[in-house]
Parts: sequence; C-alpha cells; structure tokens
Amino acid sequence: MSTAAPASSVPASPGPPHRRRRRRARPLMSAVVTITALLCALVGGIGWYFAGVAIEVDHSAEYPLTIEDAGNGTVTLPREPGTERPGAWALVWKGGRALLGPVVGGNDEHVVRKVSPVEGALVKDAPAMIDHWMYDGDPKTALGLPFQDVTYPSEVGPMPAWLVPGTSDKGTWVIGVHGRNADKAETFRVMRTVHSLGMPMLSIAYRNDVGAPPSQDRRNHLGDKEWHDVVSAMGYARAHGATGVVLYGWSMGGAMAMTTLQRDPSFVRGVVLDSPVLDWSATLDKQGDARHLPAFMTGIAKRVLQWRIGIDLADFDMRRYAPHLRTPVLMFTTEDDATVANGPAFAFARKAPPGTVTHIPTPGDHTESWNVDPAAYERSLVAFLKRVG
Repeated sequence: MSTAAPASSVPASPGPPHRRRRRRARPLMSAVVTITALLCALVGGIGWYFAGVAIEVDHSAEYPLTIEDAGNGTVTLPREPGTERPGAWALVWKGGRALLGPVVGGNDEHVVRKVSPVEGALVKDAPAMIDHWMYDGDPKTALGLPFQDVTYPSEVGPMPAWLVPGTSDKGTWVIGVHGRNADKAETFRVMRTVHSLGMPMLSIAYRNDVGAPPSQDRRNHLGDKEWHDVVSAMGYARAHGATGVVLYGWSMGGAMAMTTLQRDPSFVRGVVLDSPVLDWSATLDKQGDARHLPAFMTGIAKRVLQWRIGIDLADFDMRRYAPHLRTPVLMFTTEDDATVANGPAFAFARKAPPGTVTHIPTPGDHTESWNVDPAAYERSLVAFLKRVG
C-alpha cells in the first residue's frame, strides 16, 4: 500500500467563463462606443445648427397674430403684452400696414385699439404682426422727406443707400446702420429728427441685404466683415462733402459701428447705439438659454461658429475697449431685451472715461426705446447731435 499522500486537487481552469465574459464585454464596449459616438454627433449637430442660425441670412417675415375684427377706425387683436402696450407701433399684414393708436376697449382675451391705415385694407382673420420699425417704403413715401437713391462702392460691389439731404452737404453726416437681417427701413424712426437739425443722413444697405451684393459665402459674419461696408460708406460721405460722421447703429449695426470706431476712428465725431451688441459671446449665451441649451452645448456652438466664419468672439467684447474710448457715445438699452445681452452695455458705460457715454435705459424689448417714448428719445438724440455735430 502506498503511503504517498494523495495529490492535492488543482482548481479547474476558469478559462471558459473568462471567455464568456470577454464575449459579453465586447458587445458592451461596442455599445458604449456607439452611444458615445451618437452623443458626440448629436451634440456636434446641435452646435452646428445653432451656429448656423446665428450666421444665417434670413429676410422672411413672420405673422404670429390674427386680426380678430376691424372697423370704425379700430382693430381687435388677441390680448398679449405686445398688443396692449402704450407707445408708437404699427400693425403689418401681407399687403398692408397701419399705425396703431391707443387702447380703447377689450377684455381679458382681446384688445381693441384705434388704427390709422397707411396701406391696404384691414381684413378679419388676416395674419399680422406688430412692427416697431413703424414705416415702410422709402423716405418720401413713408415720411414725406426728400431723398436720393445712391450707391457707395464696397469690397463686394456697389451698395444701395438712401441719402436724405441736409441744409448743406458740408459738415457732419449721420450714417444709419441697421441690424442683422433687417434693412434700411429700421432707420426711419430717427430720420425726421436728424433732418430737422439740417444734417445729411445716409442710411445704408450692406452685404447680404435684399437688393445688395452678397458676400462670397452668403453668411452673416456678425459684423466682422460687414464693418468694412461702414468704412466704405464713410468714404462716400467724405467724397461728397462730409467733414465728419456720426455712426448710428441698431443691434448688430451697433457692433459694426463700434468696430469701425475702434479700428478707424479719425473721421467719427460721435456714435449712437440702440440696443447694441457689445459682446457677441454673452448674446449667444443669452440665445442659448432662450433655447434651453445646456451651457456646454452653447459653448460648443460658439466654437463651431468661430471656425465656420473665421472669427474670434473675444474681439467683439467692447468692454475691453471702453477704457480707451475718446469719442462721445449715446446709448439706449431696453430692460426687456430678449435678443441681446444688456450686461455688457452697462459694463461698457461704467468702464468708459467719465462723461464719454450717455447711457439711457428704457422700458421695452429689443430696439424699442424710441417706440415706448418717441418724444423723450428724440430730446436725448437732439441734445447729443447738437453737441457732436
């Protein structure tokens, strides 16, 4: 009988279970990679789309209201903040326009306002919108002001403009620069005031406007390219007798005016800003919040935008330029601006040398300072233009 101890048992190789786990791990890792790729594509796609919205050229009109009734010099509209506000407003529908008067009736659901038709007939159930530009057409048909259709040379071709003459071509001209995807009609509201002071006013179209030469890529560049058209307009004014200019910019037109001032200030006597974009990065953050985008996704969209049109958004933060400002600025901002971030404008006014920026906050939404109180707006504008003109 053998006395050797029995061989100790050796644990069975766990190889097959490991192989099974590896086989299970492969599809799991594949799923993780696929999901990650899909998420990256989704985030990148949303960033690409949001960036595209910011640089899209779009001149279409929207009519979110319905005319509920009209007659006897009144119009009935759905009651909402935009239809019941006091101030100066127009009502626009396809084929027509009217100036709205005071509220004279209504209930919780409807508002009745006096109305003065300007063009076309008010029709019940017609889609419509409230228009804070007020007028349409040209300076003669809209305001009864004499004007000339002129063109000024630019990098991309001859640009159309309206020239409302002053008492003399000599002296300081006002150059009106409308906002993104707007047109020259945005400048109508101040034309009478400028004309009453005897100052020539040149209201310009710029690249990608209706009736104007397009840029090569047919995209908005947030003022990075468009400001060159402002410089070209200044050259036209100088060639026709101007001894200086006041740049008057609405929204993105304000960004263009300030970029022009920053880079070519010698001929600029003053700047008027109405709801200006003074920091594109902050404004894009505001727009992202309005679309409920997470902050990181808005950040991706901004990086995509910078790559697509070759700009650095930091170059458009005018708070950095404010301490170096030497040219007088009149600036209007609105407390309920849903389009442009107002914080940079307030900071710009604080950082500028004392007395350089006259900042007038008003009620209203984007570029509506004139509409909520035309008389007060015009008093401030007259005082400023007399000082710098």
